[in-house]
Amino acid sequence: MRRAAWMLALPWALGCTAGSDDDLQAPLVLPLEVLGPAGTERIADVWLDETQLAAADSAALVLTLHNVVQPGSAELVVNAGEAIDVSGPFVHPDGRVSTAEIGIDPGLLVPGVNRLAFRYPRQVVDAGAAVSGYRVLHVALRIGDTTHVLGEPDEPPERWRPLRDDAASIERGRSYFQDVARDGGPTCARCHADSGADLQYYAFSDRSIVERAMFHEFSRTEAEDLASYIRSLPVPAEGRPYRPAFQPGADNHGAAGAGLESILPDDASFGEHLWGAAGLPADLPWDWPETVDTFVLPTSIAVPTFVRWLPRRIDERWFTRRDGELAAAEAALADDSSLEHAQAFMTAAMAVGREILVEEGDHLARIDLLRYAAVKLWDWSRRNGFDDPDHGMPDGSPAYPYEVGFAFFEAADAPGGVPAPMAQTLSWWWAQLAANPGRGLSTGQRPLDYEDVLTAAEAGGAGPNEIAFLHLYGSWEESRGPVADTWGTEHGPVRLLAVPMRRLDPAGRATILRRFFAKQSEFVAGGGVLTQGHHIALSQAWNQGCAELSAAQRDALRGAAPAEIRPDLAGCP
Repeated sequence: MRRAAWMLALPWALGCTAGSDDDLQAPLVLPLEVLGPAGTERIADVWLDETQLAAADSAALVLTLHNVVQPGSAELVVNAGEAIDVSGPFVHPDGRVSTAEIGIDPGLLVPGVNRLAFRYPRQVVDAGAAVSGYRVLHVALRIGDTTHVLGEPDEPPERWRPLRDDAASIERGRSYFQDVARDGGPTCARCHADSGADLQYYAFSDRSIVERAMFHEFSRTEAEDLASYIRSLPVPAEGRPYRPAFQPGADNHGAAGAGLESILPDDASFGEHLWGAAGLPADLPWDWPETVDTFVLPTSIAVPTFVRWLPRRIDERWFTRRDGELAAAEAALADDSSLEHAQAFMTAAMAVGREILVEEGDHLARIDLLRYAAVKLWDWSRRNGFDDPDHGMPDGSPAYPYEVGFAFFEAADAPGGVPAPMAQTLSWWWAQLAANPGRGLSTGQRPLDYEDVLTAAEAGGAGPNEIAFLHLYGSWEESRGPVADTWGTEHGPVRLLAVPMRRLDPAGRATILRRFFAKQSEFVAGGGVLTQGHHIALSQAWNQGCAELSAAQRDALRGAAPAEIRPDLAGCP
C-alpha cells in the first residue's frame, strides 16, 4: 500500500484561490480507515489561507462514512475544539455507506495548518461482536459558499504486495489464518472463505487485516504475516469492503457490484430509469420483464456490503447439532465442490438454523449461521466463476443471499434483538434478485417468494416504483416454469396484487390490474379453472385499493376483466 495511508498525519494544502483545488499538495489518501481499538484516531492537516477564512461566515464538512452502526461511535475534533459526535446522521443497523453534512464553528479554523482528528471513541458491540471502527470515504470542506473536495484515491489494490514476501512469512500467515486462534474463539477461516479469498477479493487493506488480527490477540508481527498471506493469494482484488456485493448497475461485474455511484438517490429516479417517467406507463405486456436484466438494473436499494456477510458470532455447537450434519456437509463440500454438495451444505445449514429457532428462539444466532453458510457458498460460487453468465450460481444452486434475508424476515415479529429487520431483508433479497432471480436465470424455479418480497418491500421502505417493479417481475416469474400450474389458485400471482393495490397511485393500480386481467383472460379462454381461493384473494386485493380509483377507472377495469372474475370486483360499486 501507499505508505501515506499508514501515517497518522496526512497533510492537505489548500493554498489556492477560493473555489479551486488545483494547487492541493500531498492530498489525503482515501479511504481513511479509522480502524483499531477504542480511542483510535486518524489525523489530517488542512492548510487554509487568510483570504479563504475572511469569507468564512459558516463552515461544514460533507462526509461519507461506512460502517457506523451505533450512536456515539464516530467523533471529529477540529483544532482545539471540543469533540463533535458525528455519528448521528450516519447510523444504520447494516452499516451502509451514508453521506451527511456536519456543521463546524468557523471560528475554530485558523490561517495555516488546521488539524482534523477522526476518532473511534468507544468499543461498539454489534449483535454480540466487536466492531473495529469505520471508514471515511469522502471529505469536502465547505467555507461560506465555496466547497473544497479533499483527498485522492489510495493506490490501486492491484499494486498491493505482501508486507513480507518470503515463503516462511507467508506460510506462517496461512497457519495463523487457518489453524490458530489466539483469543479462544474460532480461527479466521471459520468466519471467512477457507483460504481468505474474500479478504483479497474485496481488497481489505493491510491496515484493516492487521488491526483486526491484533484485536484477536495476534502480535503485530503475526498479524503482518497473516496480511502477507492474504496478499499472496492468486485472487484479483475486484470489490471493496464498502461497496455492496452484487449491487446491480451498468458496471456490475462478478461479485464486486456496480459501485456506490450506481445506487440511485430515490425511488423516483428508479422510475425514471426504468420507464422514463415518474410512474408506470398506462399499459405493459405480461412479458415486459423479459427485457429486464436484474444484474445491471440500478436501484435505490443498497444491498449488503461484504462486511455484513460476515457472521458476528460463531457457535461451535452448530457443528455438533443433528449428529454433526453441518460439519459433515461442510467437509464434503470442501472435498468436492459439486452442486450436490453445495445443496446438501445449504440444506444442513437451514435445518440447524430452524432447530436453533425452535429450541432457543434465537433469531440472531440463526442469522449468523446463515451468514456463515453464505460466505462459504460465496466462495463456492467464486470457484464456479462469478464472471460466467450464471454468476457462479448454476441452475439449482443454493439461494444463499435469499436464505440470510429470510432469517431477517422471520425475525420481524420477534421482540427486540434484530434492528430494522424488513429493511435488511429487502437488502439481502435484492442481492439475490440481482445475482440470480430465479434459481438459474429465471426458470420459474424461484428462490424468491415474491409475496414475501413485496411484504418486505412495503415494510422496508421501498417506494411505489420499486414495488411496482417487484410485482411485475415476480408475477411474470411465477407464471412460468414449474410454478405456472398454480396460476388459477390462491398460490399463484394473484397473491401479488395486494401490496401494489395499497401502495401505488390510482394510475399505477389500474396499470397492474389491466395487465393481470389480460393474462387472466388468456388463462380462462384456454380452459383454465379458477379456484375459490383465487377468487377470494382477488376480491381482497381489489377491496384494499379500489376506493382510490375513480368511478371511471373502476368501470373500465371491470369491463377489461373476464366475466368469471367480475363478481370478485364488486367492492367499491
